[in-house]
Amino acid sequence: MADEQLSMDLGVERTEWGKWVDPERRAAQVQKFVDYAGIREIPSEPWPEDDPEIGRIDATVADLFPDMTTAMTPKNADIADAFICFLGECFIKFAGAHWEDYEWFGRENSFYDHVNPMLKYGFHTGGDTAYGLMELMIEDYDPADGGMFSGMAEMMREFAEEYAASRDGA
Repeated sequence: MADEQLSMDLGVERTEWGKWVDPERRAAQVQKFVDYAGIREIPSEPWPEDDPEIGRIDATVADLFPDMTTAMTPKNADIADAFICFLGECFIKFAGAHWEDYEWFGRENSFYDHVNPMLKYGFHTGGDTAYGLMELMIEDYDPADGGMFSGMAEMMREFAEEYAASRDGA
């Protein structure tokens, strides 16, 4: 209520995007997923391939999101959002990414009503929507390479290297 009153006092309308991208909201969601998965925190560098936390996250993700239909069910909306915020924070920390509001193509192509968050990476102009990252993780992973999050962790390591190289002028 205080935020709404402040917005009204300042004549600023709080948009759906503004609510979603709010750093405090996202930090709370990240912590929710960290607690749920039973890990300590997001490390300062991407998880190494053999880190036991990757296995815990793989098991958690496989249980929560065995397929896109399950991931997008209303009963999973809050934990899916928590995981998306967690995934985004990893890419922000490791690859210089930031969230942008991308064109909304309907609820069937977004985990959210009226917003379509996109991560833009710090080393090139490309990006991935939250929906696209989840779809990549769930539908395009190779079980021979480990769990679903293992593939995301590998992507984080690669993007961290590209980001570091771009900052070093390489």
